[in-house]
Amino acid sequence: MQNDTYVFFALLRAGLWEWDLRLPSAPSADAWQAVLQTARRQDVTGLVYRGIAHLPEEQMPPSELRLSLLAGVDRIERRNKQMGAVQDELLRRFRDAGLHPLVQKGTEAGKYYPRPQLRESGDIDLYFPADEFDRAKALPPGSSIAPDGACVFRFRDVTVELHSRYYDLHLPESRLPEVPSVYAELLMLSAHILKHAIGAGVGCKQLCDMLLALEKTDGQYDKTLLEKYLRDAGMLRWHRILCSLLVEDLGLHPARCLPGFKPCNPAPLRRIILAGGAFGLFDPAREKAVRSGKTVRKMQAASAFLKRLPFSLRVAPRETFATIGELVKGNLS
Repeated sequence: MQNDTYVFFALLRAGLWEWDLRLPSAPSADAWQAVLQTARRQDVTGLVYRGIAHLPEEQMPPSELRLSLLAGVDRIERRNKQMGAVQDELLRRFRDAGLHPLVQKGTEAGKYYPRPQLRESGDIDLYFPADEFDRAKALPPGSSIAPDGACVFRFRDVTVELHSRYYDLHLPESRLPEVPSVYAELLMLSAHILKHAIGAGVGCKQLCDMLLALEKTDGQYDKTLLEKYLRDAGMLRWHRILCSLLVEDLGLHPARCLPGFKPCNPAPLRRIILAGGAFGLFDPAREKAVRSGKTVRKMQAASAFLKRLPFSLRVAPRETFATIGELVKGNLS
């Protein structure tokens, strides 16, 4: 008997890989509502839309849901067009000031998608070398400093974050891959998912970024060297459970993983993903905290870290303690 989660992942896989799909049975109208709600909460509506396009006509959602889905996809495409224009303008302004920004995370990950316009946009993340960061953060008016040290501001209705660190990792630069490089990008994407998984939560969009990056860069780098970087960062156990989930739920071929890959049970990570959706925004406690003000939000964030500790300490203990310490320091300052 298929359930809503089964249907959601089946459609997501079909959308990612452009696979034809036939479900064991056609979902009910209520089941379709639940599946599309999950897609919205996981920031993968565009990919699920592509998955639905691969269903036979008799298994398609009701016409009113199809129209609603089409409107949602249109919003995603228009937002992506806006984000592209904003990003191009920002890059031009910073470069005209003699700076060398590097796009990272979300918008840059879109290059791996077969249909980049369907990847849901969030904010724009720009990395600057350490010796340029102070100059960069002085340029945008009305910016603020986040607890992790990022400079945050709004520009043409888009949130922009400037970073002096390329990685969400706490290691000397001498032990990290050169930026930019394939190694740097893969390590950064894995660490970014870890940071949110051990905190408020993370959604399927970030998993799809990692999946497609592993797929599209396969053969362009030495996997044993990536393994070394992951080991140095204390992330081998984390990366193994992440890849296990990508293989089991999203269809990644095991050959795209590290040498000698042996899958483990990804259920703990899957529960985190399904519980809160994109960045944990749909966790009931997080939703309530967002409405309650800054102090309650900080308390809820601390509670989320504590709740994840059994998982976090098992998969990446060093990064867990370093991240918590950094956030505590940032909030106190």
